[in-house]
Order: sequence, then structure tokens, then C-alpha cells
Amino acid sequence: MVKSKGALFKPKWTMTVLVMAAVLVFVFLARWQWHRADEKQALLDWHARQLAAPVLVLRGNEDLHAGELRYRRVVVTGIWDSDHQLLWDNRIWRGRAGYEVLTPLEIEGSRRLVLINRGWVAASGDRSRLPEVSLPRQRVTVRGIIDLFPQPAMLVPGMELPTRGWPAVVGWVDPQVVSRLLGQEVVNFQIKLAPDMPEGYVRQWQLDFINPRQNIGYAIQWASFALIALWLWIWHGWQRARKIRIDRERHD
Repeated sequence: MVKSKGALFKPKWTMTVLVMAAVLVFVFLARWQWHRADEKQALLDWHARQLAAPVLVLRGNEDLHAGELRYRRVVVTGIWDSDHQLLWDNRIWRGRAGYEVLTPLEIEGSRRLVLINRGWVAASGDRSRLPEVSLPRQRVTVRGIIDLFPQPAMLVPGMELPTRGWPAVVGWVDPQVVSRLLGQEVVNFQIKLAPDMPEGYVRQWQLDFINPRQNIGYAIQWASFALIALWLWIWHGWQRARKIRIDRERHD
């Protein structure tokens, strides 16, 4: 129980415990959302710095560190391996389900392959009918942006295994699995084909979905809940003390 002079403030101890617990939770959530906003802003800043860096010419014989290369602009020359394409399943664009088309490119002067993400195509209502994504096996120079293959929110056993036949459908892209399937080393990142390049589909590679201001709004919301809870606790303490004082005056 909290007391002050003249018993002007006297909340119930149960109310005090509940409010303090709620305030701690609200403050924790506010700090967590603020931290998420900082992380997202740092990612956007890094993305901008990587895009501003000189264009990387990929030759396939480099010591490649995918994390350091993420979001770098890149140019690579090679030959389309159009016979062994992958359809990355459950990719969403504007609320519609579909696939992202991954085409191996045999890097010129190297025995390595790199998966070129040629963009999003819609899925038909019949899962047995796959979209037509063929292209000629020819020498090309590709421009794009390097990106990682994201980890799935929930890894289901077997989702990294492509279906039989080509193009093969895969739920999660694991470059090591693809390397074993093709019998040739596949680098551990993708290249997202530039929107102005031919042989592509829907390509909107901006990071519009990363919005730090949204997390800041959530942080302010949780902090407001903490302030409201404190105000209600203070109001309750004042009202309870006033009621006790009035009851005593009546009995006196």
C-alpha cells in the first residue's frame, strides 16, 4: 500500500502489483519495437551504401562472402542453364500466390553456377500446371543485385528438396542441395535480375516492406499504454483515498 500525507493517495496493493507488472511489460514492448526500428533503419542505410558502391564484376573465382556482398550491384557473363530451372514456391506479390523463377547461369571462365532470380510469375489454380518459363541456352551478360536466400519462418522437413522433373518446384532454396542436384557448385546467393533486363518477369526488388516508422509508431503506442496504466493507477489511488476519508468523516 502506498501512502502520502493526509492519506491523499491510497491504491489497493493488488492494483499496484497489477499496474506495475503491466507497465513493465508495456515498457519492454516499447523498447523492443524501438530496437526493431533501429535495426530496420540500419538495414536500409546499409542497403543504400551497398547500392552506391562500384558495380562488382563476378568472375566466379573470387572468395565470395555472401553477407558482405548483399545488395551490391553486379554484372556477370555466362550461359543460361535453361534445362534446370527452379520455381521457388509460395512467393507472394500483391496478395497473389506464385513462384519466383530461378535460372542457373554457368559463370564464364568458371565451373561455378549462380542462380539468377528472373522474377515472379503467377501460379495457376491447378498445381500440376506449371508456368512456361523456358528460354534459349545462350551466352548472356546479366545485371542485377546480390541477395541472400532468406531462411523460412518455419522449416518443414523436405521443403528444400526440389520436385522431380524440370522446372522443379522448391519450397526453400538451399544452394548446397541445388549443387548436389546439378553436380556443380552453386554460389550461396542469388542475383536478382535488373528490372530493365530482358528474359524476366515481375521484378520489384525495393525494400518497401521494411518500414522503421511503423515500429516507431508501435513503440509510441506501447509507451502510451504504460502512461495510461500509470494514470489509471494514480486516479484509482486518489479516488480510493477520497472515499476512505469521506467514510471516516461520516463515522466521526
